[in-house]
Order: sequence, then structure tokens, then C-alpha cells
Amino acid sequence: MAFSSSIVRIGAASLRTTPLDWEGNRQRLTALIQEAHRQGIDVLVCPELGISGYECGDFFWHPWVAEAAWDSLQELLPASDEMVIVVGLPLSVHGTLYNAAAVLSKGRVWGFSLKRHLPKEGVFYEPRWFAPAPKRRLIEPKSGAPAGYALPFQWRDFCVTVEICEDAWQARRPLAYHRTHIALSLNASPFEMEKTQRRQRLVAESSYRYKCVYAYANLLGNEAGKLLYDGDTLIAWNGIIVASAKRFSYDDGELIWADFTEEALHAAAKRSSLPPPRNPIRLPEAHRKNFPASRSLSSRPSESMNRWAELTEAIAMGLWDYLWKSRSRGFVVSLSGGLDSAACAFLAKYALRRAKETLPSSVYWQRLAYMDGVEPQVYAFYQATAQSSLDTYERAQALAQAIGIPFHRWEIQDIVEAYESLVEGWLGRSLSWHEDDIARQNLQARVRVPGIWMVANVLGALLLTTSNRSELAVGYSTMDGDSSGGLAPIAGVAKADLKEWALWASEAFDLPPLRTIALATPTAELRPGGQSDEEDLIPYPFLNDLEIHLVRENLSPSYLYDRFSEYRASVEKFIRLFRISQWKRERTAPSFHVDAHDLDPRSAARFPILHALR
Repeated sequence: MAFSSSIVRIGAASLRTTPLDWEGNRQRLTALIQEAHRQGIDVLVCPELGISGYECGDFFWHPWVAEAAWDSLQELLPASDEMVIVVGLPLSVHGTLYNAAAVLSKGRVWGFSLKRHLPKEGVFYEPRWFAPAPKRRLIEPKSGAPAGYALPFQWRDFCVTVEICEDAWQARRPLAYHRTHIALSLNASPFEMEKTQRRQRLVAESSYRYKCVYAYANLLGNEAGKLLYDGDTLIAWNGIIVASAKRFSYDDGELIWADFTEEALHAAAKRSSLPPPRNPIRLPEAHRKNFPASRSLSSRPSESMNRWAELTEAIAMGLWDYLWKSRSRGFVVSLSGGLDSAACAFLAKYALRRAKETLPSSVYWQRLAYMDGVEPQVYAFYQATAQSSLDTYERAQALAQAIGIPFHRWEIQDIVEAYESLVEGWLGRSLSWHEDDIARQNLQARVRVPGIWMVANVLGALLLTTSNRSELAVGYSTMDGDSSGGLAPIAGVAKADLKEWALWASEAFDLPPLRTIALATPTAELRPGGQSDEEDLIPYPFLNDLEIHLVRENLSPSYLYDRFSEYRASVEKFIRLFRISQWKRERTAPSFHVDAHDLDPRSAARFPILHALR
């Protein structure tokens, strides 16, 4: 086989991190770096803030966090050896904290790229903790290495430029300052449905526009509880994605690489209209490696996945990480026969199945070491009152059997009646559905909670809250009732979207009971004589549109009244319910961010509890 001495092998790695897990994050980084050595990679980029974790929150204010990150960086230095490695960390320079990327080679730090454009919208709050990169170049005092924005590095006779996440989306990005051969991009880009297309377009177009290899590394997994990272890690050349990592992996990280001839890199850069870099930071020469001339890629081009498949994989991966990181021994679901609880039960079971199927047995049991060899399970309970129908019971039972989870029926009407008797004795009158409708509905929802919480406590399992985003928007849940739980996996999904997902999933996973549930009329079954969620509220698709207009598009109530004048009563109901329900949203269990329309008040949608929205 013919060999070539003019090949440059560029690598990128996704990484599963946990905030403040210094030893674990360092071990996972080291394992990826060692694998990169074995594969002969010359230049490797790792994700943003991979040393500390991206979601350290206000711990970033604590000086010891930057100190611990620095200590971890020193322990990574010996692994750099002959490679150029770029890793992310919080960096304190003269008492100011920056979101930084350290450039390592031959056991030392050669420079730090500092992030200038700090996102502050939606789920991002970086300006709360970090300062933007200054206009002048700094010197990091411990290493003596330069630090700044858009610093050019020279490796061999190539210019290497480093971008950190949001910087890549700006007009005056680091790549716009000088001619580049190799661009390395560190990212902590959370999952949102269909977001990967935007990412891939950025990466591909960057490689074409700036005539360079563009290597993009992203975080992987449920890092800290709410944001999910799909590990979308890419390498592009000449406007084409030439290598991509497996998305939604359950492993500690995924490594990809691609090979390029020195001649091709130089020829492409010559076509750039940008000037050569001035005063680049020179990186040490490395021994040139010989590779088979036919070798080009480490992986297939990025796979296509529709939005419902993405949603399934993202939530399942998030559930699995939440399970083992919280040391929970399974999941508990109050399975009502409705769509929300059905989705939670299926996704929890799918998460456990995917982990068992895709992880090496040693890794699977290492993460579940606290389980003492017992496999985690999903436990489902149908809690029947006088309002519960045979239809919903049979739907719940059929789904549990189809996905293979233990299923139990509890009769709780006696408990409901005991509480009503207590209150009637205090009131001195009988309760009626005419006068006490909401109170009696709420009682049934709350009576279902103590027993199911006790099961979760006895098992050491995680109780899943089954509320969806449409219910959160209008407060259509009972606080300390169906809102109870430790995690709300579908609280970021609109009800209309959830129905479409279920119809897709019923076909994709051969689950006829899920289709039956999706097509049934949504009902809380808390009032006699039949009940419909959409009659209590407004049709879910319209509710979703109103929520997006008000919350995401920042449109005024008066605009909504004018635009939907023929449905004014429904708009008024939505505005009123949204206004009075913020306190419920404040108390919602942690939920996953899965698209741009997030109502979590602790991340993307902060509104006052008391206000006069009309």
C-alpha cells in the first residue's frame, strides 16, 4: 500500500461531563486524548468548558472553581505529547473570569483563546459569570502564555484559529481576522429539535467561506439536569461535512477525525481574501506521521433524523443520565391511560433499554454500581377513583404490557371520600359538584400523590411528573397533585407536538396501544359525566400558537386580541390563565429543554408571579 508523508489528521471529540466533577471529567478527557494518540491524530479539539462542566452556575463565582480547573489542566498537560490539543475551562486572569480555551502541546500551555460574545438569551446566562474577551492581549501569569480573542496559532506552516461557541455566529468572529488553515470550535450547544441542521450549516458554510478545515466539538449527555447535549461533533471541508460523531451516545464521548493533505490545505488558504496572521503564537513542531494514502475519514457523514426521532433519543438519553447521576434505582409513573403519562412510561423504559443495548457491560454496571447488581425498572400504577373509566384503565394496562413494565391498579375512592367527609364535617354541609367543582377535582389529584411518593421512596426510585408544556402555560395541573415528582421529562413539549410524536412513535416502535391513547380525547377524569381537557381550556394547537406568540415572539395581548378577534373569548381565557399560573411554573419539577419554546422560569422564561397582564 502506498504511503504519504503529507497527511494532516484533524480530530474532534464530544464529551460527557458533570459540573465540578474534576476527576471524572479529567479521566474522560484523558481517555479520549489517549485514543486520539492511538489513532495518530495531529490536532484535537474538545468541547467548551469540558474541564469544569458548562453548567456550574453560580459556582463560577467561587474562586476555588477556577483554581480547581487550573489544577485539572496541569494534570492534562502530560497527555498532550506530540499533539496539539484544545480544551475548555474557566480561566481567571488578574481576578477576572473568562470562558477560555487552552491550547496545549508537548506538555505545556501555549496560549488561551478567550470568548468575547457571551450569550444571555433563553437558557444562557454567561455574562452573569464571565467577562468578555478584552480587545488587548493579556498574559496569563501562572503560565506566561498569551490570552485573548482571535489569537492566531502557527503549527508547522499552518495557521490554527480557535472559536468558542457563540463567537462563531458573529460577523466579526475569530475566523474573520486572518487567513486560516485549520479552525477549531469548542461548543456547549444544547439540544433543540431540528437545531442540528443549523449547526451543520454553520460548520459547512464556515469551511467553505474561510477556505479551511472546520472541526466542531460539542458536549454530550444530560450534564446538570435540564439541558441536553446531543454530542453533534463535526468536521467540514470545502462546504461539506466529511465526518460526524454518533449523536445521543450513551458513552463517555465520541472521537472523530479526517485526513487532509498539506498541499490541499495550502491551496485552499491561498484562495482566501483575508491577510496572513500577524505575530502568530508558534506551536512546537511535531514528528510527522505516515498514514496510508487511501485513509480519509473516521466516520460516516452526519445521519439524518426527523424531529420525533431526535426528541425520543434526547429525552431517553436525558432520563438515563439523570437516573445514574442522581443514583436513582428506577422510575415510577402514575399511568392514567392518558397521553402524557404514557409518553413518560415509554420514554423511561426506552432509556433503560438503550443504555443496556449500547453500553459495554463494564461501563453499564460501573455507572450503576450503587444498584448492587439489580437492574433499574419502570413501575407504573393506575389509581382509580369513581370518575375513572374502564377505557383509560384498559389503555394504561395495554401500554404497560406492550412496553414490558410492571403495572398495578390501586382503588383510592375510599381515601377521597374520607377526606371529603372530614371537610364536610368542618363545613357543616355536603360537598357538591356545582359549588365545589375545582376543590373536589384537586382533592382526587392530590390523593394520588402520597402512595406513589411512598413507592418512589421505598424503592429509591425517581417519580416522574407527567405535565406537558401546554398545561404549564395555563396552569392545568394540581399543585401537590399531578404536578408532584422529581423530574418532568416532557414539560418542554407542547401537547399538540406530543400527540404527533406519539402517532410517529406508535409506528416506529410497533406500539398500537400508544396510537390508541394518542387518538383518544384528552381527559383528566376528575369530574363526573365526562370531561374534556380542550373544553376546559381551548384546543391544544391554538393554545400552543398563543403561547409562542406571547412568550417567544414577544407579542402583546392587544395584538393577539386583534389577530384572533373571532376567538377573543379563548384568547382572554389564555391570557388570564397564563397570568395566574406563574406560581405553578415556579414550582414545577426540573424539566428538559427540547425546543426554543421553554417555559421553565429558572432558565428561559422568567416572569413575575404577580402582574397585571390583560
